[in-house]
Amino acid sequence: MPESCFFTANDGLKLHYLFWPNPDSQDCCLLIHGFTNDAHIWDGLAEKLQKTHNVIAVDMRGHGDSEWDAEAKYTHPQMVEDVYALLKTLPFHHWHIIGHSLGSRVATLLISRKQLKPASFVIIDTGPEVRAVGVNKVRMDAESTPTSFATVEDFNHYLSGIYLFGQPERIMAMARHGLKLNDKGKLIPKTDPAFTAALWKPDSYRGNSDDLKYPLTDELWQALSNIHCPCLILKGQASAILAKKVAEKMANEVIPNATLKVIPQAGHAMMVDNPEMFEMIVVDFVTQQTI
Repeated sequence: MPESCFFTANDGLKLHYLFWPNPDSQDCCLLIHGFTNDAHIWDGLAEKLQKTHNVIAVDMRGHGDSEWDAEAKYTHPQMVEDVYALLKTLPFHHWHIIGHSLGSRVATLLISRKQLKPASFVIIDTGPEVRAVGVNKVRMDAESTPTSFATVEDFNHYLSGIYLFGQPERIMAMARHGLKLNDKGKLIPKTDPAFTAALWKPDSYRGNSDDLKYPLTDELWQALSNIHCPCLILKGQASAILAKKVAEKMANEVIPNATLKVIPQAGHAMMVDNPEMFEMIVVDFVTQQTI
């Protein structure tokens, strides 16, 4: 079982992370989840990585067991500062950074802006440019999420209608970890509803990468070109987010030392859709890059 830990962001917000320690390793894997997920989305992968590495999975602000931001500072730059504040509290020097979707964009900016030199980097189903159809669905799903659920089973049923390729036991795990009691005793999703509005321009429904309030597209492309550690790009075979041509451009033209792999029987959330293959590929890649 992981240790539940907290740290303080640069603006005083109390943020949460899970820690799977391995006292025999000097390396640490940093796992950064995507929009509306939380640190527990990595439980299966973390348990396997812990056999050879320390593992940390952060709850981004407004997600999981991290505090909600009353000022809704849910921006890429702020999340970069959040993760950097965590790294500065930890003793590890050799990092393997693994990010999914929004978490991967944050990780890319973190590496670039803070001039980190990770041992390896895994980018999961995203890029500087994303497909309009996928972005629009993510936004609509977030905006239509009920404000409360009567039971965990009800939340599980709701998530099953979103994660169409997801394995039932993984979706149930998301449901168990994804709710909390509010001050009225109701079960509510742990993701702050204000996070969605902070990512997209108000009253705009084009649903593409230009519609994001903080796309940072040019900076992300430039940042990828300056990442020289071994990099693994994972694309879900049925992903509605990462286009094939964007993934191939990242791997073959932009990132100096990158490998692209397509995960079959998986959409955007491959750790839920095809966790066995996803975890095997990531563990094998990280192990090969371990000093």
